[in-house]
Amino acid sequence: MPPEIGRDDLYRMSWNPANLAADLAKTPGVREARRVGTDGLTPMFAGLIPQLVTPAELVDAAPVMASARRTKTAEEIICLDVASAIAEAALTAMDDALAPGITERELLGIYDERIASLGTPMPPSESVCFATPSRGPVRFRHLPSDRPIGDGELVVLAPGALYAGYEAGLARTRVAGNAAPPGTVDLASRCARGMDALIAACRPGNTGADLYRAWENAGNPDLGIPLAHGLGLGAEPPLIGLGRGRDATIDEGMVLSVQSWVVDEGVGGCLERGTVRIEGSGPVVLTRYGRL
Repeated sequence: MPPEIGRDDLYRMSWNPANLAADLAKTPGVREARRVGTDGLTPMFAGLIPQLVTPAELVDAAPVMASARRTKTAEEIICLDVASAIAEAALTAMDDALAPGITERELLGIYDERIASLGTPMPPSESVCFATPSRGPVRFRHLPSDRPIGDGELVVLAPGALYAGYEAGLARTRVAGNAAPPGTVDLASRCARGMDALIAACRPGNTGADLYRAWENAGNPDLGIPLAHGLGLGAEPPLIGLGRGRDATIDEGMVLSVQSWVVDEGVGGCLERGTVRIEGSGPVVLTRYGRL
């Protein structure tokens, strides 16, 4: 009998260079190619391709691909619309289940179940929910925990969804239970004002500097996470925020993920995120959902 093969063994086998070379060789036209365009070429594939196509010129196609992906076609917008609707359905399921005593991991399970029931079982990320502390520093978290959510805690619900490879998502902040901490309304208002200011700045011809300026004029400090980034086949350029992207231009046809994150020690944190399409007349929010 052959020896037992574990999961780690299968993983190593699947990434064996010989196996990968054989798979590449099956691609029509590869062996005859004299110029190969690459997008995000890793060192391993850089070593494999010359073995299959010799002599072959390796050309960096990343700039071409980035330019092609920068603006979205009508068909791509349809995919993003569907992904947005799935993300909204997941947010409704999480919102309905949110109550004191539930854990973040349980909310994550509800999210996974809902998007799978809609035919999209592959989540873009597990960073879909976290309770914000009402004591001490308030930090943005990505990993869910098993701690039961307390009555009155502010909880970020931030589901995303993939459809035909295209990603969209949104985020809202809710109160677990009925005992919202004092200052919640003011915090939510600050978050909404920041979001409205950022979206209003997403106009053709503007730059990342305009988003920075809109955020600062709304009375907000550096939020420690991106203000906006391109969206399509997952996260795409440009990245605006974290000190980057001030020179990035905003063009008609782009789709951006825009977010506002504000905190107040003793209250918690509030996140709002939306998927925004840039039209000639201005921004159009693809994700629509009620606020806190």
